[in-house]
Amino acid sequence: MNKDENKLQNHNKKENENEICNQNNQRNFGVGLPKNPDKNRILLILSLCVFISLVGIGIVVPLFSVYADNLGASGLWIGIVFGAFAFSRTVFMPYFGSLSDRCDKKKIIASGLLLYAVISLGYIIAGDVLALVAVRLIHGISSAMIAPVAMAYLGEIAAPGEEAGFMAKFQAAILFGFGAGPLIGGYLYDLSGFKAAFYSLTLLSTLAFLVLVLFLPSEVKIRNEISGNVLSEDKYKGSEESAVKKSDAAGKSMISGHSGNSWLSRISGILSSEALKLLFKNPLYAGVLLVTFVTEFGMIGLLVFIPLYVPGIGLSPGAAGLIISLNVFSAGILQMIFGNIADRKGRRYLVPVGCLIMGVAFIAISFAGSLPFLLALSLLHAVGGLFVYPALNAYMVDAGRVAGMGAVMGIYNSVRGVGDMIAPVIGGIIIDIYGLGVYYHSSGVMVIISAVIFVLLSGKIVFPAKSR
Repeated sequence: MNKDENKLQNHNKKENENEICNQNNQRNFGVGLPKNPDKNRILLILSLCVFISLVGIGIVVPLFSVYADNLGASGLWIGIVFGAFAFSRTVFMPYFGSLSDRCDKKKIIASGLLLYAVISLGYIIAGDVLALVAVRLIHGISSAMIAPVAMAYLGEIAAPGEEAGFMAKFQAAILFGFGAGPLIGGYLYDLSGFKAAFYSLTLLSTLAFLVLVLFLPSEVKIRNEISGNVLSEDKYKGSEESAVKKSDAAGKSMISGHSGNSWLSRISGILSSEALKLLFKNPLYAGVLLVTFVTEFGMIGLLVFIPLYVPGIGLSPGAAGLIISLNVFSAGILQMIFGNIADRKGRRYLVPVGCLIMGVAFIAISFAGSLPFLLALSLLHAVGGLFVYPALNAYMVDAGRVAGMGAVMGIYNSVRGVGDMIAPVIGGIIIDIYGLGVYYHSSGVMVIISAVIFVLLSGKIVFPAKSR
């Protein structure tokens, strides 16, 4: 009996040592590829894929309000249509982010792009508002497989000291793609109606899928370069097969009434993970997430409600597309040129300065009465974003090196998604009761308050993650 107990103790000891080794390997994967030129090729390919897919998204986003209205949606339901995408994306991003720490990120991103292409056809056949909401929910799931996983991939290959610049280039691809979409979408709608826009989304998503599958290096090769070929491809494939077996076992246990390895169990694991504890218990990262959440209210105000605001001051709905595109393109250009500012300047001070600029821009929208004024405010908002977003992204890369890049990026994007989910609904309620001006005014005040709270929180003790 004693021998059996000793064997059991030795077995448990070995398992614990293996677990620690796996965790160290995972964290060592986050130290970057300082001398490998392939990292620039990876950045280019991932940025190109995201750019292509977001051109497609940008094409249809400005048309959703009109499309939903044609299907009989009220103002509240228009908000729900926009919020449904963010809801499912928010729910699934932590799961896919955590999954990407164990599985090949390339496969997850490719699956998301393929689902993007297929589900886009659902917009064409949606016959009522409920069907449109259902399609948006599925679309959100596919989106959760792309952005956070791509950010985690890039975060792991970025060398120390270049995190903000690396992420800023990727963010610029997102902004350029999303900025080009509204202009193209307006042209396609005028030319051929809604169907042309939705077919374009399908074609562009398929193109992005093919580019990624054909040109993005396997994550196995990148891991080998970082770890000195410690992790062989066969071993990695074996770990993937083991993960699949565990997943199958989880499905069987759910059918038989046991949920120890179920999807809900994994979500529970994420909620109690080191990443979640770091981000919400550490004052600095709690402040980062607060700013991330609040600034989304302003973005929703531009994307969703500007088309409703401009007719009230005598402008055509086409002016809204110009305002949105100027904001997105300006943000992309500024981040492309000055995105590494957070690597050179104090991040703690960039965030409140940017929030103040953005807050003033939001408040001023409620007093704008002309297109030039609105265009100037759109540009001002982009300048504020130049200070805020690279700094926030760099903070999250630091946190990812401590608690797992995929899990951290999943939570980070989920917080942003919660803002995208809540803002349209709350905005619709405020607009119905008080008007559009009050929505922009309150959004600006919230952003400024979040900056003050961030300054107070960031002055406290910081967790071991690197911070500037």
